[in-house]
Amino acid sequence: MPDEDHLVPNLDGTRRGGLISAVELSRDAPAVRPSLHMLERWESWTGPGLPPRSHFPPESFGKLMGRISLLEPVKDGADFIYRLYSVIAANKGGMDFTNMLVSDMPYPDYAATLIRQNRQCLSSGSPTIHENRFIWRNQTYGICCVRLPIRDKIDGHDMLMAIDLHANPDKRPDAADYIPNL
Repeated sequence: MPDEDHLVPNLDGTRRGGLISAVELSRDAPAVRPSLHMLERWESWTGPGLPPRSHFPPESFGKLMGRISLLEPVKDGADFIYRLYSVIAANKGGMDFTNMLVSDMPYPDYAATLIRQNRQCLSSGSPTIHENRFIWRNQTYGICCVRLPIRDKIDGHDMLMAIDLHANPDKRPDAADYIPNL
């Protein structure tokens, strides 16, 4: 748990947001289950390099529609820009970060953790899975984030596809916690 001084203070001096914890999860963690088909799709790529974004057509998202973000590294990988921000995350958190830098998020410790996790995924060239717990606008959230390194096009630049699986911070989520694709 980070020191409370990392949390952004309210005007009355109380703390209102920031990172609580960040842990790596294995692919067999219950929170990951709704995204296994995307991990398997990533692993099925047999072409050269990373799979292109076209290897993941929207119709393959299933119940994950609205939970996908696309991030592009900028500043030589020191930051990332959201080319598409998860609609469900935008609705839950009240902010759409599309075309914004991760470093521009209101809570610097949380943003730094996301940047570090994004860099880890891109540099490894393999999917990564993290559960991040944080306070956002005075509300506690837990998110399982599955990151897939991809290419914009076969001969394009590296990017990330991030799948945000919102969890109840008081328990591990099960399939019933996810909103079906309507």
